[in-house]
Amino acid sequence: MASVLPINDFKRSLTNEQLSVSAAIAFKLASLGLSAKFVEPVSQGPIVTVYRFQPQGSTRVSQIESLAQDFAVTLGVEEVFVKRMPGETAIGIAVPNRERNWVQWRNIVGTINTRNWIMSDTKGVEFQIPLLLGIDQVGECIIEDLTLMPHLLLAGSTGSGKSTLLNSIIASLIYGYSPTCIRFIMSDTKGVEFLHFTGAPHLLYNPCTSVYQTAERLTWLISEMELRLKKYPQYNARNILEYNSKSPSKLPYIVVIIDELADLLQDKRKQDEESRGPSIGKIIEAKLCHLAQKARASGIHIIASTQRPSVKLIEGNIKANFPARLTFRLPSEADSRTVLGTSGAEHLLSRGDMLFINPNKPGLQRIHAPIASIEDIKAAVEYSVRS
Repeated sequence: MASVLPINDFKRSLTNEQLSVSAAIAFKLASLGLSAKFVEPVSQGPIVTVYRFQPQGSTRVSQIESLAQDFAVTLGVEEVFVKRMPGETAIGIAVPNRERNWVQWRNIVGTINTRNWIMSDTKGVEFQIPLLLGIDQVGECIIEDLTLMPHLLLAGSTGSGKSTLLNSIIASLIYGYSPTCIRFIMSDTKGVEFLHFTGAPHLLYNPCTSVYQTAERLTWLISEMELRLKKYPQYNARNILEYNSKSPSKLPYIVVIIDELADLLQDKRKQDEESRGPSIGKIIEAKLCHLAQKARASGIHIIASTQRPSVKLIEGNIKANFPARLTFRLPSEADSRTVLGTSGAEHLLSRGDMLFINPNKPGLQRIHAPIASIEDIKAAVEYSVRS
Protein backbone atom coordinates (compact mmCIF):
# COMPACT_ATOMS: atom_id res chain seq x y z
CA MET A 1 0.00 0.00 0.00
CA ALA A 2 1.58 3.29 -1.05
CA SER A 3 1.83 6.01 1.55
CA VAL A 4 3.04 9.60 1.78
CA LEU A 5 3.02 12.03 4.65
CA PRO A 6 0.06 14.44 4.25
CA ILE A 7 1.26 17.68 2.71
CA ASN A 8 -1.05 19.64 5.01
CA ASP A 9 1.37 18.97 7.88
CA PHE A 10 3.92 21.20 6.15
CA LYS A 11 1.71 24.08 5.03
CA ARG A 12 3.05 26.48 7.62
CA SER A 13 6.67 26.06 6.52
CA LEU A 14 6.21 25.93 2.74
CA THR A 15 5.68 28.67 0.19
CA ASN A 16 2.90 28.26 -2.35
CA GLU A 17 5.36 27.04 -5.00
CA GLN A 18 6.99 24.57 -2.61
CA LEU A 19 3.61 23.31 -1.44
CA SER A 20 2.49 22.72 -5.03
CA VAL A 21 5.72 20.94 -6.02
CA SER A 22 5.90 18.74 -2.92
CA ALA A 23 2.26 17.71 -3.33
CA ALA A 24 2.84 16.80 -6.99
CA ILE A 25 5.87 14.69 -6.09
CA ALA A 26 4.02 12.96 -3.26
CA PHE A 27 1.03 12.06 -5.43
CA LYS A 28 3.28 10.84 -8.25
CA LEU A 29 5.07 8.49 -5.86
CA ALA A 30 1.75 7.22 -4.52
CA SER A 31 0.34 6.68 -8.03
CA LEU A 32 3.37 4.51 -8.87
CA GLY A 33 2.80 2.35 -5.80
CA LEU A 34 5.87 3.57 -3.88
CA SER A 35 5.85 4.28 -0.14
CA ALA A 36 7.69 7.42 0.91
CA LYS A 37 7.57 9.88 3.79
CA PHE A 38 7.87 13.60 3.04
CA VAL A 39 10.21 15.19 5.62
CA GLU A 40 11.58 18.62 6.40
CA PRO A 41 13.51 20.73 5.73
CA VAL A 42 12.85 21.98 2.22
CA SER A 43 16.11 23.62 1.12
CA GLN A 44 15.75 26.48 -1.33
CA GLY A 45 18.82 27.71 -3.19
CA PRO A 46 19.28 30.30 -5.94
CA ILE A 47 18.64 27.81 -8.76
CA VAL A 48 16.92 24.72 -7.32
CA THR A 49 14.89 23.66 -4.29
CA VAL A 50 15.51 20.28 -2.63
CA TYR A 51 12.57 18.23 -1.31
CA ARG A 52 13.33 15.30 1.00
CA PHE A 53 11.55 11.93 1.00
CA GLN A 54 12.32 8.88 3.16
CA PRO A 55 11.63 5.49 1.52
CA GLN A 56 9.25 3.35 3.55
CA GLY A 57 8.65 -0.40 3.69
CA SER A 58 9.94 -2.28 0.65
CA THR A 59 10.53 0.86 -1.45
CA ARG A 60 14.18 1.06 -2.49
CA VAL A 61 16.35 4.13 -2.99
CA SER A 62 17.10 3.08 -6.55
CA GLN A 63 13.38 3.00 -7.40
CA ILE A 64 12.94 6.66 -6.49
CA GLU A 65 16.26 7.70 -8.05
CA SER A 66 15.14 6.22 -11.38
CA LEU A 67 12.09 8.51 -11.53
CA ALA A 68 13.88 11.76 -12.44
CA GLN A 69 12.27 11.96 -15.88
CA ASP A 70 8.82 11.12 -14.48
CA PHE A 71 9.09 13.93 -11.94
CA ALA A 72 10.26 16.35 -14.65
CA VAL A 73 7.21 15.57 -16.80
CA THR A 74 4.86 15.80 -13.83
CA LEU A 75 6.25 19.19 -12.77
CA GLY A 76 6.73 20.55 -16.29
CA VAL A 77 10.43 21.43 -15.83
CA GLU A 78 13.47 20.65 -17.98
CA GLU A 79 15.28 18.37 -15.51
CA VAL A 80 14.90 16.97 -11.99
CA PHE A 81 17.88 15.61 -10.06
CA VAL A 82 17.27 12.74 -7.61
CA LYS A 83 19.99 11.42 -5.28
CA ARG A 84 20.36 10.21 -1.71
CA MET A 85 21.36 13.07 0.60
CA PRO A 86 24.89 12.42 1.99
CA GLY A 87 24.80 11.86 5.75
CA GLU A 88 20.98 11.89 5.86
CA THR A 89 18.26 9.26 5.85
CA ALA A 90 16.36 10.93 3.02
CA ILE A 91 16.46 11.11 -0.78
CA GLY A 92 16.81 14.62 -2.18
CA ILE A 93 14.64 15.62 -5.15
CA ALA A 94 16.06 18.85 -6.60
CA VAL A 95 13.57 20.83 -8.68
CA PRO A 96 14.46 24.00 -10.65
CA ASN A 97 12.93 27.18 -9.26
CA ARG A 98 10.51 29.12 -11.42
CA GLU A 99 12.50 32.28 -10.69
CA ARG A 100 16.25 31.65 -10.68
CA ASN A 101 19.00 33.90 -9.40
CA TRP A 102 22.10 33.17 -11.47
CA VAL A 103 25.32 33.37 -9.46
CA GLN A 104 27.50 36.36 -10.32
CA TRP A 105 31.24 36.17 -9.59
CA ARG A 106 31.47 39.82 -8.63
CA ASN A 107 28.73 39.42 -6.02
CA ILE A 108 30.47 36.52 -4.29
CA VAL A 109 33.90 38.14 -4.28
CA GLY A 110 32.33 41.37 -3.09
CA THR A 111 30.99 39.68 0.03
CA ILE A 112 34.41 38.37 1.08
CA ASN A 113 37.02 40.57 2.75
CA THR A 114 39.02 41.84 -0.25
CA ARG A 115 42.35 40.06 -0.74
CA ASN A 116 42.40 38.42 2.69
CA TRP A 117 39.59 36.05 1.73
CA ILE A 118 42.15 33.63 0.34
CA MET A 119 43.50 32.82 3.77
CA SER A 120 40.32 31.58 5.40
CA ASP A 121 36.59 31.25 4.96
CA THR A 122 33.89 32.46 7.32
CA LYS A 123 34.38 29.34 9.45
CA GLY A 124 38.07 30.06 10.00
CA VAL A 125 39.36 27.28 7.73
CA GLU A 126 42.70 28.23 6.20
CA PHE A 127 43.41 27.72 2.50
CA GLN A 128 46.59 27.63 0.44
CA ILE A 129 45.01 27.67 -3.05
CA PRO A 130 41.31 28.38 -2.54
CA LEU A 131 39.02 27.54 -5.43
CA LEU A 132 35.85 29.62 -5.43
CA LEU A 133 33.49 27.07 -6.99
CA GLY A 134 30.21 28.90 -6.47
CA ILE A 135 27.09 28.39 -4.37
CA ASP A 136 25.57 25.05 -3.42
CA GLN A 137 21.92 24.10 -3.81
CA VAL A 138 21.00 25.60 -0.42
CA GLY A 139 22.77 28.93 -1.08
CA GLU A 140 26.07 28.42 0.81
CA CYS A 141 29.31 29.69 -0.74
CA ILE A 142 31.63 26.78 -1.59
CA ILE A 143 35.41 27.28 -1.40
CA GLU A 144 37.76 24.27 -1.60
CA ASP A 145 41.54 24.05 -1.22
CA LEU A 146 43.26 22.74 -4.35
CA THR A 147 46.30 21.62 -2.35
CA LEU A 148 44.16 19.03 -0.55
CA MET A 149 42.73 17.48 -3.71
CA PRO A 150 45.57 17.81 -5.06
CA HIS A 151 44.49 17.96 -8.75
CA LEU A 152 41.09 18.63 -10.32
CA LEU A 153 39.45 17.19 -13.44
CA LEU A 154 36.55 19.12 -15.03
CA ALA A 155 34.13 17.81 -17.64
CA GLY A 156 31.11 19.26 -19.38
CA SER A 157 29.39 19.59 -22.73
CA THR A 158 29.80 22.67 -24.90
CA GLY A 159 27.95 25.61 -23.36
CA SER A 160 27.55 23.98 -19.94
CA GLY A 161 29.80 26.51 -18.18
CA LYS A 162 33.14 24.70 -18.00
CA SER A 163 35.30 27.47 -19.48
CA THR A 164 33.38 30.10 -17.52
CA LEU A 165 34.23 28.33 -14.26
CA LEU A 166 37.90 28.09 -15.24
CA ASN A 167 37.95 31.82 -15.95
CA SER A 168 36.28 32.66 -12.63
CA ILE A 169 38.72 30.43 -10.70
CA ILE A 170 41.72 32.08 -12.36
CA ALA A 171 40.28 35.57 -11.86
CA SER A 172 39.67 34.84 -8.16
CA LEU A 173 43.26 33.70 -7.59
CA ILE A 174 44.73 36.60 -9.57
CA TYR A 175 42.57 39.01 -7.59
CA GLY A 176 43.44 37.42 -4.24
CA TYR A 177 47.10 36.46 -4.59
CA SER A 178 50.23 38.38 -5.53
CA PRO A 179 52.55 36.87 -8.18
CA THR A 180 55.04 36.01 -5.44
CA CYS A 181 52.49 33.56 -4.00
CA ILE A 182 51.02 31.90 -7.06
CA ARG A 183 51.91 31.55 -10.74
CA PHE A 184 50.09 30.01 -13.70
CA ILE A 185 50.91 27.94 -16.75
CA MET A 186 47.98 27.68 -19.16
CA SER A 187 47.26 25.42 -22.12
CA ASP A 188 44.60 26.56 -24.57
CA THR A 189 44.79 24.75 -27.89
CA LYS A 190 41.77 26.70 -29.18
CA GLY A 191 43.72 29.90 -28.56
CA VAL A 192 40.73 31.96 -27.40
CA GLU A 193 39.78 31.01 -23.82
CA PHE A 194 42.56 32.73 -21.85
CA LEU A 195 43.22 35.81 -23.99
CA HIS A 196 41.92 38.16 -21.29
CA PHE A 197 44.62 37.02 -18.86
CA THR A 198 47.46 38.00 -21.19
CA GLY A 199 49.63 40.55 -19.40
CA ALA A 200 48.78 39.38 -15.90
CA PRO A 201 51.97 39.23 -13.79
CA HIS A 202 50.95 35.80 -12.47
CA LEU A 203 51.60 34.07 -15.82
CA LEU A 204 54.97 32.33 -16.07
CA TYR A 205 54.51 32.15 -19.87
CA ASN A 206 51.89 33.26 -22.33
CA PRO A 207 49.15 30.59 -22.72
CA CYS A 208 50.24 27.59 -24.81
CA THR A 209 48.27 27.39 -28.06
CA SER A 210 49.56 24.08 -29.46
CA VAL A 211 50.07 20.51 -28.30
CA TYR A 212 53.83 20.68 -28.79
CA GLN A 213 54.15 23.94 -26.87
CA THR A 214 52.20 22.37 -24.01
CA ALA A 215 54.60 19.39 -24.03
CA GLU A 216 57.54 21.81 -23.68
CA ARG A 217 55.93 23.52 -20.68
CA LEU A 218 55.26 20.16 -19.01
CA THR A 219 58.93 19.25 -19.48
CA TRP A 220 59.90 22.53 -17.80
CA LEU A 221 57.47 21.82 -14.94
CA ILE A 222 59.01 18.40 -14.32
CA SER A 223 62.46 20.02 -14.15
CA GLU A 224 61.13 22.68 -11.77
CA MET A 225 59.52 19.99 -9.62
CA GLU A 226 62.76 18.02 -9.34
CA LEU A 227 64.71 21.20 -8.55
CA ARG A 228 62.33 22.12 -5.74
CA LEU A 229 62.43 18.64 -4.24
CA LYS A 230 66.24 18.85 -4.11
CA LYS A 231 66.04 22.13 -2.17
CA TYR A 232 63.85 20.81 0.63
CA PRO A 233 66.51 18.73 2.50
CA GLN A 234 68.59 21.88 3.01
CA TYR A 235 65.93 23.14 5.44
CA ASN A 236 64.75 19.73 6.68
CA ALA A 237 61.46 20.30 4.85
CA ARG A 238 59.16 17.71 3.31
CA ASN A 239 56.88 19.99 1.30
CA ILE A 240 56.43 23.56 0.11
CA LEU A 241 54.64 24.66 3.27
CA GLU A 242 57.52 23.60 5.51
CA TYR A 243 60.09 25.01 3.10
CA ASN A 244 58.42 28.44 2.91
CA SER A 245 58.15 28.58 6.71
CA LYS A 246 61.91 27.99 7.12
CA SER A 247 63.57 29.44 4.03
CA PRO A 248 64.13 33.20 3.55
CA SER A 249 63.30 32.78 -0.17
CA LYS A 250 59.70 31.68 -0.70
CA LEU A 251 58.56 29.46 -3.52
CA PRO A 252 55.28 30.33 -5.26
CA TYR A 253 52.63 27.71 -5.93
CA ILE A 254 52.23 26.85 -9.61
CA VAL A 255 48.78 26.02 -11.00
CA VAL A 256 48.63 24.33 -14.41
CA ILE A 257 45.40 25.08 -16.29
CA ILE A 258 44.50 22.85 -19.25
CA ASP A 259 41.42 23.95 -21.15
CA GLU A 260 40.93 20.87 -23.36
CA LEU A 261 42.60 17.66 -22.25
CA ALA A 262 41.19 15.70 -25.21
CA ASP A 263 43.19 17.81 -27.69
CA LEU A 264 46.40 16.79 -25.91
CA LEU A 265 45.63 13.08 -25.52
CA GLN A 266 43.35 12.18 -28.44
CA ASP A 267 46.12 10.67 -30.61
CA LYS A 268 47.94 8.86 -27.82
CA ARG A 269 47.25 5.43 -29.36
CA LYS A 270 48.96 6.38 -32.62
CA GLN A 271 52.66 5.94 -33.25
CA ASP A 272 54.84 8.83 -34.40
CA GLU A 273 55.33 8.18 -38.13
CA GLU A 274 58.79 9.77 -38.37
CA SER A 275 60.54 8.43 -35.27
CA ARG A 276 58.45 5.26 -34.87
CA GLY A 277 58.27 6.23 -31.22
CA PRO A 278 55.31 7.03 -28.98
CA SER A 279 52.87 9.70 -30.15
CA ILE A 280 52.88 13.20 -28.71
CA GLY A 281 49.62 12.34 -26.93
CA LYS A 282 51.25 9.38 -25.20
CA ILE A 283 54.23 11.54 -24.23
CA ILE A 284 51.99 14.22 -22.75
CA GLU A 285 49.97 11.62 -20.84
CA ALA A 286 53.20 10.26 -19.30
CA LYS A 287 54.36 13.77 -18.35
CA LEU A 288 50.99 14.64 -16.81
CA CYS A 289 50.89 11.44 -14.76
CA HIS A 290 54.48 11.96 -13.61
CA LEU A 291 53.64 15.50 -12.49
CA ALA A 292 50.39 14.47 -10.83
CA GLN A 293 52.09 11.71 -8.83
CA LYS A 294 54.97 13.79 -7.44
CA ALA A 295 54.12 17.48 -7.80
CA ARG A 296 51.97 17.93 -4.68
CA ALA A 297 54.91 18.33 -2.30
CA SER A 298 56.61 20.76 -4.68
CA GLY A 299 53.56 23.07 -4.81
CA ILE A 300 52.53 22.28 -8.41
CA HIS A 301 48.85 21.48 -9.00
CA ILE A 302 46.84 20.71 -12.14
CA ILE A 303 43.32 21.70 -13.20
CA ALA A 304 42.42 19.90 -16.44
CA SER A 305 39.13 20.09 -18.31
CA THR A 306 37.51 18.29 -21.22
CA GLN A 307 34.20 18.28 -23.04
CA ARG A 308 34.70 14.71 -24.30
CA PRO A 309 35.03 12.44 -21.23
CA SER A 310 35.29 9.12 -23.06
CA VAL A 311 36.58 5.94 -21.44
CA LYS A 312 39.46 5.84 -23.96
CA LEU A 313 40.50 9.37 -23.00
CA ILE A 314 40.11 9.17 -19.23
CA GLU A 315 41.82 5.87 -18.58
CA GLY A 316 43.08 4.43 -15.30
CA ASN A 317 46.19 6.59 -14.92
CA ILE A 318 44.37 9.88 -15.49
CA LYS A 319 41.44 8.97 -13.20
CA ALA A 320 43.74 7.70 -10.47
CA ASN A 321 45.75 10.91 -10.41
CA PHE A 322 42.72 13.22 -10.46
CA PRO A 323 40.64 12.06 -7.47
CA ALA A 324 38.76 15.37 -7.34
CA ARG A 325 36.32 15.56 -10.24
CA LEU A 326 33.74 18.11 -11.21
CA THR A 327 31.29 17.80 -14.06
CA PHE A 328 28.71 20.01 -15.69
CA ARG A 329 25.84 18.66 -17.78
CA LEU A 330 26.80 15.65 -19.90
CA PRO A 331 24.79 14.11 -22.75
CA SER A 332 24.45 10.59 -21.34
CA GLU A 333 24.52 8.48 -18.20
CA ALA A 334 27.57 6.64 -19.57
CA ASP A 335 29.53 9.91 -19.72
CA SER A 336 28.48 10.71 -16.17
CA ARG A 337 29.70 7.33 -14.93
CA THR A 338 33.01 7.79 -16.76
CA VAL A 339 33.75 10.95 -14.78
CA LEU A 340 31.89 10.50 -11.49
CA GLY A 341 31.44 6.74 -11.27
CA THR A 342 27.70 7.28 -10.97
CA SER A 343 24.79 8.73 -12.93
CA GLY A 344 23.39 12.22 -12.42
CA ALA A 345 25.29 14.62 -14.67
CA GLU A 346 22.83 13.91 -17.50
CA HIS A 347 20.07 15.49 -15.36
CA LEU A 348 21.86 18.75 -14.59
CA LEU A 349 20.70 22.13 -15.84
CA SER A 350 22.75 24.22 -18.25
CA ARG A 351 24.73 27.39 -17.47
CA GLY A 352 26.96 26.44 -14.57
CA ASP A 353 25.07 23.62 -12.84
CA MET A 354 27.57 20.96 -11.73
CA LEU A 355 28.34 17.95 -9.53
CA PHE A 356 31.52 17.73 -7.47
CA ILE A 357 33.33 14.73 -6.00
CA ASN A 358 35.73 15.80 -3.25
CA PRO A 359 38.15 13.05 -2.17
CA ASN A 360 38.08 14.51 1.35
CA LYS A 361 34.28 14.45 1.72
CA PRO A 362 31.64 11.76 1.17
CA GLY A 363 28.98 11.84 -1.53
CA LEU A 364 28.20 14.16 -4.41
CA GLN A 365 27.93 17.91 -3.96
CA ARG A 366 25.78 20.00 -6.30
CA ILE A 367 27.13 23.49 -6.95
CA HIS A 368 26.11 26.41 -9.15
CA ALA A 369 29.20 28.02 -10.69
CA PRO A 370 29.62 31.80 -10.68
CA ILE A 371 29.58 33.75 -13.94
CA ALA A 372 32.62 36.00 -14.43
CA SER A 373 32.08 38.47 -17.26
CA ILE A 374 34.85 39.77 -19.50
CA GLU A 375 34.70 43.05 -17.58
CA ASP A 376 35.15 41.17 -14.28
CA ILE A 377 38.22 39.35 -15.62
CA LYS A 378 39.77 42.53 -17.00
CA ALA A 379 39.17 44.29 -13.69
CA ALA A 380 40.88 41.46 -11.77
CA VAL A 381 43.89 41.54 -14.11
CA GLU A 382 44.16 45.34 -13.92
CA TYR A 383 43.95 45.17 -10.14
CA SER A 384 46.80 42.62 -10.02
CA VAL A 385 48.96 44.78 -12.32
CA ARG A 386 48.41 47.89 -10.17
CA SER A 387 49.11 45.96 -6.97
